[in-house]
Amino acid sequence: GSTIRAPSSGVVTFSGSVAGRGVLVVTHRLGLRSSFEPIVDAVPVGTSVVARGRLGVLANTAGHCDPTSCLHWGVRLGEEYLDPMSLIVPAHAVLLPWDWP
Repeated sequence: GSTIRAPSSGVVTFSGSVAGRGVLVVTHRLGLRSSFEPIVDAVPVGTSVVARGRLGVLANTAGHCDPTSCLHWGVRLGEEYLDPMSLIVPAHAVLLPWDWP
């Protein structure tokens, strides 16, 4: 039931069912495509989304993550799959001295 949010701005280019599971694809600039599943209550094809904008809701489906649900997030450039985590910009880190209270 968690809200699924866009990692970056783009346009929804697919929103439907694949093998019985809800799937949504956002096409971003430079041709990157993010896919999300399982998703319900998803925004329709053609919707422009902004970074952190709502895409839909994580479906509560049984699967390999049972007893909880898990989000599958894929990123492709052309036919090549990329590691989505490699595209996340880390939060600003503050280095503290070793003797910090």
